Amino acid sequence: ETGEPLFELEERRVPGDALPGEWLSPTQPFPVAPPPLVPLELTPEDAWGFTPWDRYRCRKKIEQLRFEGIYTPPTTAPGTILWPSSAGGMNWGGPAYDPNKGLMIVNTNRVPQVVSLVPREEIPEVVGISLVGGKDVAAQAGTPYGVSRDWLLSPLGAPCVAPPWGELVAVDMTDGSIRWRVPLGSI
Repeated sequence: ETGEPLFELEERRVPGDALPGEWLSPTQPFPVAPPPLVPLELTPEDAWGFTPWDRYRCRKKIEQLRFEGIYTPPTTAPGTILWPSSAGGMNWGGPAYDPNKGLMIVNTNRVPQVVSLVPREEIPEVVGISLVGGKDVAAQAGTPYGVSRDWLLSPLGAPCVAPPWGELVAVDMTDGSIRWRVPLGSI
C-alpha cells in the first residue's frame, strides 16, 4: 500500500563501461531477501547441450560474449549475455499472492539472451519483428543504436543452460525465504 520495500535493500556495484555518450549508475539496489529466484551468474562451465558437441558450442558462445553479471550493459558485436533474459526472472505472467499462507507464488524463466547494439545505419528497414531463428531488431527511437536480441541457443536449438528452463517458486513473504520450487513448463 505504501510503495515501501517489504525487505531490506542494499546497494551493490554493477558492471560499467558504457558506450560513448552513455552514463551508467555504478550501483543498483538488491533485496537482502528473498534470495535470487533464478541464477544470476553464467560462466562457460555452465554451458549445457544435448550432446558433448552441442555443449562445446554453447561453451564457445558464452566465452565469446560479454557477461560480468546481472546489469552488464549491452555492447556492439559480438554482444552481451542478458541473464536473466528480458523474458526471464519473474517477468512473465506476474506473481500471485496467498494472504492466508503469506506466500507469493512466482513463475520464473531461465533462458538467456544475446543482446547487441547495432549502429542505426546498419538496422534493417523492417524492425520489431522476429527474423530468422527468433532474432529481432528494434530501432530504439532517439538513440544512435538499435538493439538486436536473440536467444542463446545451442546448434540443436536448446537453451545453452541446463534445465529446468522455468520454475514455480513459493516465497514466504514474512521472512523472504523460499518455501518450495518445482520445474514448470518447457521450451
